Amino acid sequence: MFVICKRYAEHSHDALTILNDGFLKAFMHITKYRTEAGSFTPWLKTIIINTAIDYTRSVKRGAHIIHIDSVHEQGDDDVYLSSTQYREEIMEHLKLLPPVTRIVINLFAFDSYDYKEIATTLGISESTTRWHVGEARKKLKRSMQLKQIKDRQL
Repeated sequence: MFVICKRYAEHSHDALTILNDGFLKAFMHITKYRTEAGSFTPWLKTIIINTAIDYTRSVKRGAHIIHIDSVHEQGDDDVYLSSTQYREEIMEHLKLLPPVTRIVINLFAFDSYDYKEIATTLGISESTTRWHVGEARKKLKRSMQLKQIKDRQL
């Protein structure tokens, strides 16, 4: 569950806060859990994700600005994001996204929410959700390309 929290938080201490708040909510509402509904883990995961979204909204951190003037397009191939070798690098790049965009891409790419579920959860339209997913992909690609360029220069 901590890994989920880290995807939504900029710092580890924020992730711990989210995790603690999520567990507290789960324990306070444990009587609402229905065993016939299935496994406990998805129920807890939903609480943790919703707590992360609530936390991000309450903090309202500003977007980070990335200067990408020196980025040169290397082609149309997308950066392969599902490789475990790049997991930590991807997490660092996710932290550079604006808060709402980061939440949307986390829900879409990592938590397997569809556009409609994301729109309902966040109270935004499906088209806005699609825009955030597209923006996240574009910014992640550029950010990773910039890092590759910097790594080659060293």
